[in-house]
Amino acid sequence: MMTRGNILSTCSSVMTIVPALGSKDVYLAYLPLAHVLELAAETVIAAAGCAVGYGSTMTLTDTSNKIKKGTKGDATVLGPTLMTAVPAILDRARDGVRKKFLVCKLIS
Repeated sequence: MMTRGNILSTCSSVMTIVPALGSKDVYLAYLPLAHVLELAAETVIAAAGCAVGYGSTMTLTDTSNKIKKGTKGDATVLGPTLMTAVPAILDRARDGVRKKFLVCKLIS
């Protein structure tokens, strides 16, 4: 079971390992707020004094499912310097890069 002490210990550890976090950083939050990784990440962000911008997995990038043609995704608009990542999102990012790379190869 995760306790508040576990979250605070994680926060303390991250701030020790990454001491340069601060007001110049922007964190893009997209995981559900009930997700333990998001809770831990936002605790670190609040303790470090970073800005937080909230997005969605459906609007994260310029090519996400719910982005209207000609508009920008959350990552482009917020210009984050920090994000957490879970495997499903990393898989989507990899697939997007592969698709763009394949299109570029076919065109050249």
